[in-house]
This record gives sequence, structure tokens and C-alpha cells, in this order.
Amino acid sequence: MRARSSDGAHLADHTGAVQSQITSGGVVVADAVLGVHLGPALPTLSMTVGGNRHDWRATSLVDATHGWLARVGDTGVTVELMANPTPDGMAVGARIVNHSGTDVTLHRSSVIATEHFGLSGARADWRIYRHSYQSWAGTWTIGVGEHDRDVPTRFGRLGVTDGRHRAARHRGHVRSDSLSVIAGDGSGALGAGFTTLSDAFGFVEIDAPSGRVRGFDVWVDLDDTVLAAGAATPWYEVRIVIAADGNTALRSLIAAAGAAAGARGVDRPHPTGWCSWYYYFTKVTEADVLANLRVLESDGRGGPRFGCEYVMVDDGHQTAIGDWLSTNDKFPRGMAAVAADIGAAGFDAGIWWAPFIVSSRSRIAAEHPEWLVRNQRGRPVLGLFNPGWGLHPMWVLDTTHPDALAHITEVARVISRDWGYAIQKIDFLFAASHPGVRHDPTATRAQALRRGLDAVRAGAGDDAFVLGCGSPLGPAVGVVDAMRIGADVTPSWTTTLARTVGRNRHALSTANALLNTMTRSAFDGVWFLNDPDCLMVRDTDTKLTEAEVHTMCTVFGLTDGMVVVSDRLDLLPPERQDLVARTLALTGGEVTVVDLFERALPRVLVSRHADRVDVAVVNLGDGPCSGRVDLAATGIDDTWVSGELREHWTGRVVSSGPDHVDLGEVAPHGCGLVQLRRR
Repeated sequence: MRARSSDGAHLADHTGAVQSQITSGGVVVADAVLGVHLGPALPTLSMTVGGNRHDWRATSLVDATHGWLARVGDTGVTVELMANPTPDGMAVGARIVNHSGTDVTLHRSSVIATEHFGLSGARADWRIYRHSYQSWAGTWTIGVGEHDRDVPTRFGRLGVTDGRHRAARHRGHVRSDSLSVIAGDGSGALGAGFTTLSDAFGFVEIDAPSGRVRGFDVWVDLDDTVLAAGAATPWYEVRIVIAADGNTALRSLIAAAGAAAGARGVDRPHPTGWCSWYYYFTKVTEADVLANLRVLESDGRGGPRFGCEYVMVDDGHQTAIGDWLSTNDKFPRGMAAVAADIGAAGFDAGIWWAPFIVSSRSRIAAEHPEWLVRNQRGRPVLGLFNPGWGLHPMWVLDTTHPDALAHITEVARVISRDWGYAIQKIDFLFAASHPGVRHDPTATRAQALRRGLDAVRAGAGDDAFVLGCGSPLGPAVGVVDAMRIGADVTPSWTTTLARTVGRNRHALSTANALLNTMTRSAFDGVWFLNDPDCLMVRDTDTKLTEAEVHTMCTVFGLTDGMVVVSDRLDLLPPERQDLVARTLALTGGEVTVVDLFERALPRVLVSRHADRVDVAVVNLGDGPCSGRVDLAATGIDDTWVSGELREHWTGRVVSSGPDHVDLGEVAPHGCGLVQLRRR
């Protein structure tokens, strides 16, 4: 990884201003023009050797033959570092080597940590990108004068925001999963992110209350795993980036990690589909699926009304959670027959399952108790409770146990090869990374999850389309083709659970889903294809207003993720069917969330197409907001405004000038959208 100079230091000048350096004093990256700097930064390690805990921080590095290293006191353990220049910063890797002659228990390790970093501009304006643990956890930017928002109970955090680590509690202190960027208005941007995503959960922790710099720590959780004598961990690799603005830094980090992880799905179009879940939920029957299939068949594959390419049978077909290959009596002909009917109608068949959880009442749990993750007292770890499945607990399969992995592979193979489902939606994946005692004590939680995902892929086959859900994002990159990137939508704007336990960021809620769809839009086509969850356009059996439906259509269309309808199709009036087609017509652009680093709930979306630019103001808040957009601030020049502009959904005339578009006051939960074309 590392290029060396003759004096034992590495120094490079990139793109005219960015300088990166590693010496005995540590890692330094700086851009004098932007006024952004980081370092000197050094590694840390927390471990237990011979019953004694060591919380160590390097004070210097030693220039070794093939890199740099630091000795952890007299323990016989070393941390090795390597580094390479990049056009916008530096790539740094670290690994731990055990020369002690005895096993050691690893707790956590920082690739780099420092109290020295800074941006130019007003410190009070700095905002930090808070990327969250898994699909359903909120992602947004947090100002240095603001607090993070975590789920208040450990059990709730296990299912949403990471039960092993509470969020930081004081102002301006953010622990972000996998990557983060700190940026301000005209201040430049500093970012760091892991490019090794599946060997350990990595975090970027930034502490700068009101702009008072306290710490920048890029660390991995090693989960109290055992490192044998003479063994070494994998390399944990980090990219450090300096850029002119937050969006540019964020895209650079995401691109570096996606390329390193061999992301799948990025070179194919987003499939469009229909899903049973948000109308039928667990009560879905074979007859329900076939009734909607008949409506879709009349439109045809990729048809003008729905554009549908696949039909997804969601939760409700199995006899018990975990017993995936036995079908309940609501599907009397079995799942292979349903897949055959879907295929005969011209569509791909999709099916939902949750490979890593088993009901305590399932046959698989009774027959193979040795496959379960357990706590220190030897009891099965609680994966989750789901009222829709009853009041009995869900337990977790040990994805480091070879027989459990073989079982997962076989289920995926039967679903794909024997039943004929080309698309597998795999859910509640976070369970595989719950803390617990596993068959393999050397495996981190991230490695356990990745082994389970690899087992699904091995059974489904390389040609299957695998859609992840409820998953920590990093370990899934390179395995899944698409990933849910936000909370479940709901047939209401928000829910009591989201407002209370979820603190208006986490938990099922259309508002939360739309926030993540915007804030994670840069991952689409880079880590995987983004799944924003299902589109509901119906006007019955819903509390969503027409304006809220327009907002959902706008966000889904402009961010260009998957569009999957989840309504009872024969009840949709023509004007609601038309919303699906109009949403699909918005897809295909390159989106920018213009004000991502300006406020917690961003508003301005710009989607660029070859022949037009779509500009939207989306109001996720509970009060009205201004719909005026400064075109220069979005990078749109005056050649794009032409003729009379009308709002996309309502047709009303929109005020505009050579330097702005004014959509007027945007109501709470509403939006405004215009399409600009060349003069």
C-alpha cells in the first residue's frame, strides 16, 4: 500500500493542494488552500493479555522494512501501518500482530486517532454526516451544536441502531458507521471511511462541540474476539479525504469503499416490481397474489401503467419463521406453483425470507439447538420480538457454525433452483451480528454476518437478484444486488413508535424512510442498488394525503432507486395508477441533495438528465418552508430555464427568473417539483 521516500517519510502533493504524510509522528493530511487538516494521528488498541486489560495509544511509529509499526508496550503485540497517497488524501491500513506467545482478547483498535483537525470558515456552521448502523436506522447530518438521537432502550437499539454501542450523548459528538464527513458552509470538508467493510464494524467518531475540536477517531470494534499466538488480524483499511464540499467528500468515500468491496448490481438497471406486503401484510394468500398478477399481466412486463418486471411474495407464506421450505395453507399449491404462474405471466418471481432468525417454536430450532447463538449463560440470544408473528421470541442462527451455514445455503438453493424464484428478499439480517457466544470465537460480528450472507449467495447462485433488508450495510457490499436504505414506509406519514422510541429518526415511518432515501442517495449504484422501500399511491386504506403521496413519488423518482408498488392494484383509480408511471418517468437522473450539509432535514433535490434538470423542494418537516431555490447554488446555469414553468404534480404556474425558481410556500410534508430544459 505504501510508497516511500529516501528519508523514511512519505510525502505527496495531490491535485495541487492536498498533502499527505506519514512519519514517526503519525499520519497528517492537509490542504492549505481549503484550510482543512487532520493529524498527526496515531493508532490505538484495547486488549486483554493474561487477564490484564491494556488500553494503549501509540506515541510514535517505527519505520520498518515494509511499512510502519508501533509496539504495544512489552506485551509482544504490534500494530502495523501502511499508507498510500490518493488524489484527494490518503489510504491508511492497520493490522494487529500477536507475537506474545499466548492468545489475546481484542476489544477495539483505532487505525488513526487524533485531537488535531480543523476546517476553515465559521466553526458553528460545521455539520457531521451521521451514517447509521443498518437499513432502518436514521442517517442525517448533525450540527456541532446539536445532539445525536438514539433509541432509548438496549433491546430497541439491538434491532435498529446497534445494541453494542450507544450513540454519543453530548452536543457535536457523533459516532458514524463505516464513514463520516464533517463540512461547513465554505469551510471545505474532511472525511474518513473504511474500504474494508466485512472484517469488523468500523466507526468514524468526531467530537467537536460548537466547533471546539476534541477528537477524530477512526476505529474498529473487535468484539472481544480471540487472536491466537502468532496470528494477525486482517488489514483494516481507511480512506481519508479532503474536498471543497461535503457532498464531494462523501461521494469519494463511498466510491472508494464500493470499488474495494467489489459491489454488485451497480452495472444493471433498477428492477421495477409489485410487492404484497403493504396491503396484505402477513395475511397474504395465493389468491391475493394471483389477483394482482392478473392486473399486471394486462399491462405486460414493463408496461405503461406499472412498468412491472417482478412480483414479490412477502412475509406470510411460511409455516413458521425459520421453517422456510414448508408452506402454510394460505398457499395450497406450494410456492413453486406460484413462481411458475408468475413466470408464465411474463414476470420474474420474488420471495421474502429471513435467513438468520428462527422462531422458538420452529422445527429448525427444536432439531438443531446447537445452531443458535447463545449468551454467556448458555441461553439462546433473543433476536427480536415481532407482534405480527406472535408473542414468542425469535432466536438467532450462528452463522459461524458450518452446519448452520450449509442449511442456509440449501434453503437459498431450493428457493432459487427448485422453486424458481429469481429474486430473494432477505430480511432481519442484523440478527446475525447480535453480540453473543458463537461456534467460532475468532469471528467478529461483521464476519459472522458476512459468512451468513455468503451462504445465501452460494445457494441462490450468482445469477440471482438478492435484495437485503434490515442489514448493517458494510458487510453486505459485494454480496447483495440491492439494499433497503431506510425505514419501512407506512400508510401514514409517521407513527407513534417513530415519534417516541424512534425519536423522529428511526423506526417504521414514511417520513423516516424518505429522509434516508435522500441522505443515502449517494450509495445507489456504488455499493448496491438502493431500495427506498415500496411506493403506495392508493387513496383507500391509507392515512397518507395526496400531497404526501406526491412527496413520496418525488423523492423515490428523483433519487433513482428501485420503484416497487405495494397496493391492491384492482382498487387503484386511473389517476392513482398514473402516479406510478409519472414516478417512473422521473427516474434515471444523477441526483444531488444540495443542502445535505446545511440542515438535518434536507429539502433541495436536483436530478440531472441529458435533456432536462429536475428541481424539487421537499418538506419533511411539520411546518411550512420556503420553496425558493437559488440556481447558482445548485450548479445550474441560466441556460436551463425556458418558457413557462409548471409544478409537476399540480400543474400550477411557478415563478422563476434567470437565477432562481420559486415554488412558493411548501406545506408540511409536501413538495414542489419543476423540470428545467435548455433555453
